[in-house]
Amino acid sequence: MVHGVSRAALWVFTFSLRLALKIFVIPTRYNCVYSASDILWSLTYISLESEYAEGGLDILRRRLHLHYRHGKVSDSDTLLYRLKQVSRRDARRMLQRLNENVLSMAKRKGAFIKRAVAAIDLTFIPYYGKPTPYVVQGKYKLGTCWFHCYAAIRLVERGRRYVIKSRLVTPLDLSEKAQIVEELVTEARHQGLHVRLLLLDKGFYSHEVIKTLKAMEVKFIIAAPKNNRVKEAILDYIRTAKGQVRRFNMKKGGETVNFNLTIHRLRKKKKNMKNILELYGAFATNMGYKKAMKSWQKLPQDYRKRWGIETGFRVEKGFRAKTTSPDETIREIYHQYAVVLENLWTFHNVREAKRKRIPLGQMRRPIVKVKEFSTDFRYFILTNSCIDPP
Repeated sequence: MVHGVSRAALWVFTFSLRLALKIFVIPTRYNCVYSASDILWSLTYISLESEYAEGGLDILRRRLHLHYRHGKVSDSDTLLYRLKQVSRRDARRMLQRLNENVLSMAKRKGAFIKRAVAAIDLTFIPYYGKPTPYVVQGKYKLGTCWFHCYAAIRLVERGRRYVIKSRLVTPLDLSEKAQIVEELVTEARHQGLHVRLLLLDKGFYSHEVIKTLKAMEVKFIIAAPKNNRVKEAILDYIRTAKGQVRRFNMKKGGETVNFNLTIHRLRKKKKNMKNILELYGAFATNMGYKKAMKSWQKLPQDYRKRWGIETGFRVEKGFRAKTTSPDETIREIYHQYAVVLENLWTFHNVREAKRKRIPLGQMRRPIVKVKEFSTDFRYFILTNSCIDPP
């Protein structure tokens, strides 16, 4: 797509790099060989390549010297050293502010005008070093049982799947999921997002989370794990064909939280089925009883939108540079910068859809694929392209 690269893509590139240079301040001395822009462009390139610093910068250096014969590229040690000069807290603060500015631009283009469906979920990035206070233990996967865990809130509406915020989750935070949910929902409101419905998986089915969301007056759907009480409710529904929406509660410490439990047959059949319960599922919601009954058939379809956040995590991986460094600052920068790049890709697709007069609700697939977007951005870096914003 490089030869047919659009002026719109070049504008997004220019806008993002200038904004990043303004907000993401990389310490620089007067006698530095590589400027802050050199470091930022190198970081952007290895993120788009989804490569390690050494391999990605070697690719950049060879392409520059082979095709364009200009420009200077830092070595991997210099890049990592310069990034480590920023504290982890400052890096997180600056990159989250950078993401807020990208979202503000999207908001001015009408991204948050309509009330939207959002989802909150956790993603686990494998970690192979010595455990630190920042990694959590989980099921053995890809050769390790240690992971960096991030919680994110994301729009899951077709055509505008923006990441509102992503934050690191420590082992202590995992036991306080209600606080995580409150922080993410508060940030979404701060960005001007009106959440019509919030979707969460079984990991968030708890007394504290439901109590917090009810207090914040956020409509939610949470997949209910099949514990004994939920199984009894499902079996009762199977026997009587009544009670598809029923009053339910959870008790903890003498305190009761009430909500509605909706029961659905999610599958017509299943191979090697051992129990009829495998065909059914249940959701917890704070919708009123009448409203839940009215939209009962639609709830599973609404909940399927939650897969948008799973897809988003896979897309984000394509924008995240790789590292074996145990340094938490490097890992935080790589992750938060990937979030920014993904939102820029989404923003670019929204602009392309409007330019081609395609309603966002009819966008089944992105107009500009991740690979095409990354190829264009890498081309701009190689050619040192830049234009003034309109």
